Amino acid sequence: MKRILRAGGLVVLAVLAAGAGGETEPRYSRPAGAAESSAPFIAAGFRALFTCSAHFHAGRPLEDILRVELADTAALGLPAPVIDRERGLVQAADLEGNRRTAVYRHSMGCTLLAPHQRVADSIRLPYVEFRPSAPLDRVPFPAGNLVVVNGGGTWSHGRQLRAISDATFDGESYGSGSLTTGLVVVAGGRILLEHYRPLFGPHSGYRTWSTAKTISAAVIGVAVAEGLLDIDEAAPIPEWQFGNDPRAAITLRQLLWMASGLAGEGRDTDAIYFGGQDVISAATTTPLEAAPGTRWKYANNDTLLLLRALRAAIDDDHAYLRYPYDKLLRRIGMFDTRMETDHAGNFIASSQVYTTARDLARFGLLLAKDGVWQGERVLPEGWVAFLTTPAPMRQSAAGGWGYGAQVWLLNDVPGIPAGTFTTLGTKGQYVTVVPAHDLVIVRTGVDPAGARFAQDRLVADIVAELYPAVR
Repeated sequence: MKRILRAGGLVVLAVLAAGAGGETEPRYSRPAGAAESSAPFIAAGFRALFTCSAHFHAGRPLEDILRVELADTAALGLPAPVIDRERGLVQAADLEGNRRTAVYRHSMGCTLLAPHQRVADSIRLPYVEFRPSAPLDRVPFPAGNLVVVNGGGTWSHGRQLRAISDATFDGESYGSGSLTTGLVVVAGGRILLEHYRPLFGPHSGYRTWSTAKTISAAVIGVAVAEGLLDIDEAAPIPEWQFGNDPRAAITLRQLLWMASGLAGEGRDTDAIYFGGQDVISAATTTPLEAAPGTRWKYANNDTLLLLRALRAAIDDDHAYLRYPYDKLLRRIGMFDTRMETDHAGNFIASSQVYTTARDLARFGLLLAKDGVWQGERVLPEGWVAFLTTPAPMRQSAAGGWGYGAQVWLLNDVPGIPAGTFTTLGTKGQYVTVVPAHDLVIVRTGVDPAGARFAQDRLVADIVAELYPAVR
């Protein structure tokens, strides 16, 4: 396997060892990575992974994790997860004795072990390390972490937005039962308002869920700028390059549009997220059910395939694991962000990015500035325009949300300026960019099942409050 042999150092050994002998159980695999989220085995994986990230990366106590992140699984009556601080891992069990393990590494975030793996396999997980960032506490936002929250300047708008902020956190005004964890409003590159739920803060975060898709689209944009990928060429998926596989004709543009035509369960990839299935065995094995480019179907696997293509194009596993950090995240100050992987070193890039509201605000600023950061072009010229142009096979209805390329469009929503676009992640993860006012609005949450936060109404209210003369 030339691709693996070219990779350097520890990661080579890790990837090779992951497929070594000695396994006592068959590999866990489900078609398209679909699984029932309420199944105790899947729920145990969910509980292990979320507890791992919340505790080791965000520094939050188990008691609050049980109340917040794990609330949706409480009715299953599963044992409380066990945090092993010495070994940096969390184990959670179902009611049949199946124990799921999530392992934390500082530079990688948390990784859920596959069912066939044991704790001893943790040392074989793919891994890279990064140099610590320079001290940033005295560097003004967005390049650093210094935020002036008192006195004059634009912070007067923070006081102006206080009522809206209170409503965002009251669990009722913008969605019954919603649970907001963070709200950051940025205009002209300055934070106007920053507010967090207790036990959350500027450096403690949460899973982005599908907001990760837009981050992944930005990573792909960098690869396009570097000539690694061409979105109008067939996606370089190695598993499709045999015989006359019709999937080999799917382009990266079609994957970005959610128009691959592949069969699948749409948003349901819980066998990957919480079951321990690897990305490749799930995303690359589904057949076509529609001609590529003719049908819009929201699908996690389309995003996962984008990063599978990137891994093949880079052709070096160590460089692949570093790529989002070196080429995007660390360049724009997102030092509290981790793009987590499966046990085989594939980015679970449709959902599993762990970050903070402030880092998401930085990402929103990059998009608001057409991919330019502090005067340096990070994304190729025109990339944001492509992401925010409606996908041809998915036009929005009047008053509804449209879709571009891994980005939702709010052009047709009443009270929202033309050109506004947003990310959208489960449980209420939003990065909304209002280009007309150089405005970025980040809302993060842990909304329980059945609750939906009305980000469009929040955006309309903030715009109306800040810019009443130009409504």
